[in-house]
Amino acid sequence: MLHAWLVTGPAGPERRTESRGLAAELIAAGAETRLVLAGHHPDVREYPDPLRIDDVREIAATLARPPLLGGGRALLLGGLAQAKAEAQNALLRMMEEPPPDLYFVAEAETPQQVLPTLRSRLGMHPLPRLAPSVIAERLQAARPDASQELIDEVSHGADGYLDKAILLLDALSALDAALPPDDGREDWFIRAASAVDASSETCTNGLAGRFAARWHGTWDSRYLRAWQHAEETRLIIAHNGNPRLAAEVLFSELARLGVLRGGASSGGKVP
Repeated sequence: MLHAWLVTGPAGPERRTESRGLAAELIAAGAETRLVLAGHHPDVREYPDPLRIDDVREIAATLARPPLLGGGRALLLGGLAQAKAEAQNALLRMMEEPPPDLYFVAEAETPQQVLPTLRSRLGMHPLPRLAPSVIAERLQAARPDASQELIDEVSHGADGYLDKAILLLDALSALDAALPPDDGREDWFIRAASAVDASSETCTNGLAGRFAARWHGTWDSRYLRAWQHAEETRLIIAHNGNPRLAAEVLFSELARLGVLRGGASSGGKVP
């Protein structure tokens, strides 16, 4: 059995529950699984986000510590994606020869956020995706005040993840509210460019979700590429990239693709 795993998917309660469930399975928690899922098991240590080099040093100092309840120990590294190269490289050395009863459960949105050398030591455990109909049902229960139109859009733009759907619902609501008044620029996306300065992270999150919804609704490959560009920009901004520069590059790509009014080769607005 592998001793190091990477749970991939959007950050949030859904991913953490999946990580805890995997940790419970690895240490054979049995009747104590409920403690793992609640975050209270003494043999499952959860480290903060982002993971710091001091945390890694603490892990190194306790590698040989025996489990308190038997079965094994697990370390939940939720902040691995944001950890600096120094911390990731130090973890790599520990994962190469771990104690037989110690397991690592790391988290990241995508495998590419982890250094390739460390990634090669990790088993991949993607967060299961939900059908849009299931997401819509859960959103209706959690946010009864949201419009059916917005819930339908979000459920198709969340890429199968409930946590992402909830964030997207909030992001689109905030972005729509931040848009400048409609002054004749009919296309939503060209007006959204004016809202970048108000909240670049909200803007790119909302753009990514709306492009995803349009891709699923039209199967127009331009929306798929636009969705990918918006997701890449969102990750850049989330990891302390320059928001203005990232947004300028994004909207340049969107114009080239022709998904902004009057953009690229189509010469007209994409519906």
